Parts: sequence; structure tokens; C-alpha cells
Amino acid sequence: MKAAIAVAEVAMICHAAISGYRTAATGEVQPEWHDLEEVDKLKIIDWVVELLTGRPIGDSAECQIVKGIISVVRDDKKTLKYA
Repeated sequence: MKAAIAVAEVAMICHAAISGYRTAATGEVQPEWHDLEEVDKLKIIDWVVELLTGRPIGDSAECQIVKGIISVVRDDKKTLKYA
């Protein structure tokens, strides 16, 4: 049996990871998901959708974080390991 997770939920997880990275890199507190501008939310959602449909995204540090999370979501063995 496969568990389902919504794209928006994956995007929120990606945002949390990206925020942690940005905070560590800059020392500045990053906004929570619900405080983001709609365009910023859609950017992360687009990255998730593009990766899930097999399309490439950029090579920035933020994109690399999203790629790592999506690789776990797409792999059944990893998903069960981290569940």
C-alpha cells in the first residue's frame, strides 16, 4: 500500500528545509509558509511538480534541497525508512 502526500505538503516541507538553509547561511530569520507571498509559494510548488513529472529544475542550493527531498518522496524504500 502506498501512502499519498499532497504536493502542497511536500512544498511546505521543502520550504522548511530551504528556510533552515537560508537561516544558517545568512543568520536572518525566514518567513513561515503562511507568511510567504503567493508568488514565493508557487515557485516552490512549481519546483516540486516539475521534479515529480520528470522535468529538470535549476542548480541553486535551494533547488538542490528540493531535489533531495523529492528523491526521498519518490523512493518507496527511503519513504518507509523516514516515515
